[in-house]
Amino acid sequence: MRTGRARAGTGRYIAGLLALLLGAHGTAPAQDAAAPEDDGLDALLTDALARPSTPPSTDYPVVPVAEAEIAPDTLEAAPARRQIEEIVVTARRAEENIQDVPVAISAMSADDLRREQINSAQDLQGRVPSLVVNSNSQMRNTETPTIRGQGATFGSSPGVVIYMGEVPLPSDPVANYQGGPGKFFDLSNVQILKGSQGTLFGRNTTGGALLLEPRRPEEGWSGALRGGMVALDGAGNLNGRSYEAVLNAPLISERLLARVGSQVYQRDGFTRDVVTGKDYDSKDYWMGRLGLLWQPSDLVENYLLAYYADSHDNGTAMVFEEINREGLNRAIPGAIGIGNLTQIIPGIDLAQTANLGCLALNFFGPSTNCGQDIADEQAARGIRSVQISGDPNDILKTGAVVDKLRISLGDSLSVVNIASFSTMRHSYRWDLDGSRAEINEFINPDDMYEADIRTFTEELQFQGSAMGGALSYIVGGFYEDTEAIGRIVAKSLLFVDVDQRYDQQKRSLAGFAQGTYDLGDVFASLSGLSLTLGARHTRDRTSGNASITQLALGLLPLVDKSFQAEVSSAEWTWTAGLDYKLDTDASHTLLYGKVSRGYKTGGIAPISVVPERYTYAPEFVLNYEVGQKSDFDVLGVPVRLNTALYYTDYTDLQKAGIDAYVPPNSVNPVPELGQSIFNVGSAWVSGLELDLTIEPWQGASLTGTYGYTRAEYRDFKLDYTGATPQLDCTGEEIESGNVVDFTCSPFQTTPEHQFSVSGRSFLPIDPSRGYLEAALTYTWTDTQYSASPPPDAEPGAWLPSFGLLNASLTWSRIMGSRLSMQLFGTNLQNRIWRISNSNQWNLTYFKASMWSEPRIVGLNLSYDWE
Repeated sequence: MRTGRARAGTGRYIAGLLALLLGAHGTAPAQDAAAPEDDGLDALLTDALARPSTPPSTDYPVVPVAEAEIAPDTLEAAPARRQIEEIVVTARRAEENIQDVPVAISAMSADDLRREQINSAQDLQGRVPSLVVNSNSQMRNTETPTIRGQGATFGSSPGVVIYMGEVPLPSDPVANYQGGPGKFFDLSNVQILKGSQGTLFGRNTTGGALLLEPRRPEEGWSGALRGGMVALDGAGNLNGRSYEAVLNAPLISERLLARVGSQVYQRDGFTRDVVTGKDYDSKDYWMGRLGLLWQPSDLVENYLLAYYADSHDNGTAMVFEEINREGLNRAIPGAIGIGNLTQIIPGIDLAQTANLGCLALNFFGPSTNCGQDIADEQAARGIRSVQISGDPNDILKTGAVVDKLRISLGDSLSVVNIASFSTMRHSYRWDLDGSRAEINEFINPDDMYEADIRTFTEELQFQGSAMGGALSYIVGGFYEDTEAIGRIVAKSLLFVDVDQRYDQQKRSLAGFAQGTYDLGDVFASLSGLSLTLGARHTRDRTSGNASITQLALGLLPLVDKSFQAEVSSAEWTWTAGLDYKLDTDASHTLLYGKVSRGYKTGGIAPISVVPERYTYAPEFVLNYEVGQKSDFDVLGVPVRLNTALYYTDYTDLQKAGIDAYVPPNSVNPVPELGQSIFNVGSAWVSGLELDLTIEPWQGASLTGTYGYTRAEYRDFKLDYTGATPQLDCTGEEIESGNVVDFTCSPFQTTPEHQFSVSGRSFLPIDPSRGYLEAALTYTWTDTQYSASPPPDAEPGAWLPSFGLLNASLTWSRIMGSRLSMQLFGTNLQNRIWRISNSNQWNLTYFKASMWSEPRIVGLNLSYDWE
């Protein structure tokens, strides 16, 4: 679907990156499935990245580094044999070359993050095979990562954990937030670990982990001041600004080093309320970070990290599209306890005949024809203008102190202790239906915290080697203590006031060990073949209480319920693998295969109303993986190729579902309405991941990634107790009290194809004028399904495919000075697509969507010194 033609200058992309960026103005096509049409990717890359007919000048860096670090003394003649830069990762809790680690990993350096304008986890979308980052039918800032089909269900623990400085970020027990804004500021790298990481990273990493490594203090004085501005495509003068400052200082020679930094980011929202004029989908946050590195001797090192972030924006705009008339007509009588009366005449549904739900919507909406006028008004306004009943906002405050102590007890043994205390406070108002009717709205009148979380962690490790270095090992223990409290005040189904409260305590204690043994120590013929074995035993306990009240018209009590619950589990997770290194003078190859078991912890469902569903059990994965990592030359051109094939067996899946409950012997026929987490059936996920890097000439790099994912449910059945009938895979509407079958549903959040193509190159200019680097990236993500019921039961659950074109042009050390400038653009084709569906068709009976960001172009200026 297209909304118009692009203005002249952006309909066809002309050769030259600067023209590409400066020409990015005006309205461009909008579509659901955003594949490039008349401008193919091949032609685009040919124009933008074509190799010069003559070799470029060698008067620029062989291995590009950050603009803040480029200096004339780094420019050396090319070596006889060029090699792709080594990437150091910590996937096995120690620093290693990524090409020597038998784990599927994607990594991005600080240079990559700045060059490609990756400022949040959502910006990684499409760049990493098998990784999907979306809002999971929640607010725009939620950032729920899913890897290989393993992610988070609303109300349960994450399946991919985000770590900052080797410590998991605090996680909301109801929504799926992890940490807050500013996480990507001043990082040394980002690592994406794919597949179960249950031995070294513990529970809740069934899909993998995102490791954010802050840049640590360094020797010598250095610093940077940066300022930027952006312009957004859309009506009005939409813009934004950012400021950054970093100072690295040796406080006591090389013994005590400090690094302190701060970031401020403010940006207008691109969706406007036609009544209040308020702009939604804005960004407004600041964050500060301090790092202290103390090295009293060569044997002792202590790194202290502290950070705090405060975000306060205007919240998320959903765009209303449609009312489920039949569902609403059934729900309103059921909500007030007369649902059975509408069925007293066989073959006649009085709820539909009398249009009871529509009458309520017409009165409270107000509406003249069961919400169709509201939908028509919204369609006429377009997706960037709304009229909503609520006053959205989103306030998120996060902070942490992390201390990592390393003591060397000799050449072959070190003790590492990592302790942390972190907090997260989240307050928000959100109009989930995106209309002027109060169909489903988080109103939070007193700006209370929907989530107030405090987490303490302690981890002790012994890292070392033995048997002459043939065996490397890590043995340790981990403890976590989390307290989470919250209150959610909402308006539902036009006239029902909802008040939910919870207080939870989570404790986890684990012991783990993993070792890698070079079998060449036993037989010389096995040199290069290594065996890895690891195991972890975790005990989890979650306890707490919750309450829910529902009041109709401010007078009629519908639900008044509270409960206490506790759930415990003790589980083993493990890893077993073989890897083989084959090195020659011209290549390096790692072949590996492994099997790993992981699990996601059970917990308490704070908004459940059915006693037997107050708690839920863990879910499990068994992951099989083979892969290879290789560095080699083709006609003197360095090439790096990493691939992985995997198969995951997935059991006891945690799935959110609606609940209705009438207590036995109750004189009140009104059902209590809530939501539970169900452990259901089994599934499988399999796929292929590929990362390719080529350096065709000095100072240039071409990168391609590809991910192929297939997934199916083997068995997805659950006991249904919803307030209205549910359509399932039989094609029939299943009444409450029966089993619904969702086995035919597409697997959630698993696009079948993902790929990215990117190129960057330093341009041949006189080094006395600085260093000019151009970069271009195109990413593609296939269609993906976002709900549990089959598509016929949840309109809009299919989210469209989309392609994104981003580019940057960086001029470092301008005319030999310390000044640098970067011109960049994201979503240059101004593609518009649905990024989230409300998935409320059979819960609060409407369909609404969240839409993508528009094209953004910007300019960053920086001054760096050292």
